[in-house]
Amino acid sequence: MATTGSLREIPLAALIEASIRSRTFARLRLRHGEWEGEIYFADGEMVHATCGDLKGEPALWRLLGWTDGSFVLEDEVRSPERTLHRPWRELLLEGMQRAVSSPDAAGPSSLSPSELVSRLRTIDGVLGVVVSGPDGVVMAAEVPDGKGEVEGAITVYLAAAAEAMADLLPLGPFEHAVISELQRRMLILRHPPLIIGLVLAPQASPALILSEALRRLAG
Repeated sequence: MATTGSLREIPLAALIEASIRSRTFARLRLRHGEWEGEIYFADGEMVHATCGDLKGEPALWRLLGWTDGSFVLEDEVRSPERTLHRPWRELLLEGMQRAVSSPDAAGPSSLSPSELVSRLRTIDGVLGVVVSGPDGVVMAAEVPDGKGEVEGAITVYLAAAAEAMADLLPLGPFEHAVISELQRRMLILRHPPLIIGLVLAPQASPALILSEALRRLAG
């Protein structure tokens, strides 16, 4: 059985998560202009990707940059080899960040902090938004229980900690992080010169929310 559609209607990140959650083995065939690619799934993970002459993570990074094209999702197709070995969530988060940081990606928008809150708060799975300056001052917020100042302080503190760790380790500059607590999770990302914190619903996918947030910030 095969499912077909357009990447304009269903983003690739959403296709990947749906394939992982609902299928044991599958192949996702993609076409973007003259380019073709494939992603294979097995037992809840991405196991193989190709795009032209690329294989593995380089191929996946290229595919995750596609926002237009067509797809065919086929059930019960096993991968001929394994070239992806990291957890799928880790791969998807990195791929989304690479896509928005590519030379062809749009630069930061000129939206005001309040406009950023309005734009991001309507993402499915986002319970609250905090926009802070680099000095920790909350510039706009809409969060559960109205604790914008508290969430803002947490957002800036965690972003600073992540940046310090990136400086100590060969991780590259800090771009985003997911912080998990007992009762909630926060997705923290940079939108220079601002720092944005998104309070996530318990069952929300950080990868999908990051993908949608980056799309809205770029637009």
